[in-house]
Amino acid sequence: MPTAARRSTRKTASGISLPRFDARTRSSRRYRTLIEELAAEVGGPLSAIDRELVAQAAALALRSEQIREAIVACGPVDADEAIRLTSESRRILLRLKAKATKNKPAVPSITEWLASQAPRPAEAAE
Repeated sequence: MPTAARRSTRKTASGISLPRFDARTRSSRRYRTLIEELAAEVGGPLSAIDRELVAQAAALALRSEQIREAIVACGPVDADEAIRLTSESRRILLRLKAKATKNKPAVPSITEWLASQAPRPAEAAE
């Protein structure tokens, strides 16, 4: 019995594995976009834990968007699911935000920048 051909796992530019799905659907395109945006926001090299958090945050954000669309369309919505998704999304996004803040380069204060731009006394005398 012949074995099925192995397909390579699809990954984003940041190395996050994508589940096997039809990439032509609106939801799958949005999921990939969310992953790419969140990974870019975190910045720097992502650890395995960070990649998993980004993937979870993207999935929760996608589902939250679908629930909001149902609310706007006056469709049936499970309030408990909406509340749980919001809470879990917030928790994961706060962890990612902390990582993003840690990865951002330090920006000098306006006073430090002005001091670095002012001519030095030796330069002024010349």
